[in-house]
Amino acid sequence: MAKQIFVTGHKNPDTDSICSSIAYAKLKQLQGINAAPIRAGEPNKETAFALNYFNVTPQPLVKDFYVKVGEAVYSDVEGLAINASLKDAAKWFTDHESDVAPVVDNGQFVGVIEKAQLADQFIKTVMGEELSTVKGLVHDPELVFSPNDCGHDVPEKGRYAVVENGKYVGMVCASSIASVEKQQVILVDHNEKKQIIDGIDEASIVGVIDHHRIGGTLATDGPISILFKTVGCTATIVTGLYEQAGIAIPKDVAGLLLSAVISDTVLFRSPTCTPTDREAAEKLANIAGVDIEKYGMEMLKAGANVSDLTPDQIVHNDMKEFTGGDATFTVAQVQVMDTTDLLNQKQVLLNALEKLRAENGYVASFLMITSIIDESTNLIFAGNMDEAVSSAFGKDVLDKEVYLPKVMSRKKQVIPPILSAMK
Repeated sequence: MAKQIFVTGHKNPDTDSICSSIAYAKLKQLQGINAAPIRAGEPNKETAFALNYFNVTPQPLVKDFYVKVGEAVYSDVEGLAINASLKDAAKWFTDHESDVAPVVDNGQFVGVIEKAQLADQFIKTVMGEELSTVKGLVHDPELVFSPNDCGHDVPEKGRYAVVENGKYVGMVCASSIASVEKQQVILVDHNEKKQIIDGIDEASIVGVIDHHRIGGTLATDGPISILFKTVGCTATIVTGLYEQAGIAIPKDVAGLLLSAVISDTVLFRSPTCTPTDREAAEKLANIAGVDIEKYGMEMLKAGANVSDLTPDQIVHNDMKEFTGGDATFTVAQVQVMDTTDLLNQKQVLLNALEKLRAENGYVASFLMITSIIDESTNLIFAGNMDEAVSSAFGKDVLDKEVYLPKVMSRKKQVIPPILSAMK
């Protein structure tokens, strides 16, 4: 049976990433396609508010796409009993294409014996010496794997025992790993490799739906379906796909799509907002049965409360990696009603940004502290980027900070000038 197609948003998911994943997977299901939404991280407060409001359970968390040993194990390769005779051992090697035999005691893995050891026993027979037993030959292997280990760690040559909680499971080899069906993945709300769940090289991207720039070094095994539109939100695109397919949007899904549009456009205040986003939001609000302004402010306020977040959590909030030339930098963003409390702890946040930057080898780490009310951003950063930031925004950098009035959009107003200044 073929694997489900996974529909996923980016790492450090925002509301659009979570909600568009759920909504697009639902559309595929309604079209008779075996698809399932997944997420690359925990929902933030704003997203959690939307999920709870429309009574939708978050999709399963998937941390990586690496092929696991458990997907490739030969579970029908029985172990050699510890009380087996050498004749039994010889027969085992005759029946199996392996130079190593797993040895078990009532299902529990106790070690291995090698085919070469039987040759030594044959010499003993010729010399008239007393023969050993399987129990006497068993020893610990150099390598043993568990079902959750990554398949790419299995050496090219040889077969290896797979053990879980002390119990023998089967054998694995490089060829069995290579034969595992690749996980098919549809990306929504992102396309840059650094933002994709780890291990994507061992999966197969079959589609991308996005509203961001095309960046990074993403490559696929063959032709895929790609849909990019210059709108403020991926959810707007997904809404259009429901209409194109002639499929009614379920009420709860409409609520999630509306939440995503409100979030990404900051209730239509962001310069990324287009008439298409507004039209989609109005249709979705009618289906979901909510007042856009009232619900939107409630949701944004829920997400704007960062008082209980640690500095480390704040600098990781909605964080994305970007690459300019050979340099990688990060930009996180928090949207609040009042920036005063965050700016009062600026030095603590700069220390957290520097820790993030240094530990990961980033050229810089930025944090957008965005005021929903004032429609402005205080951009603070760690890293030797003062000259580039000054050039990017035409402003003097004061203590690792620039104030950017009328700036709310990372993708449209922050990333492009920084990348341009880095060239």
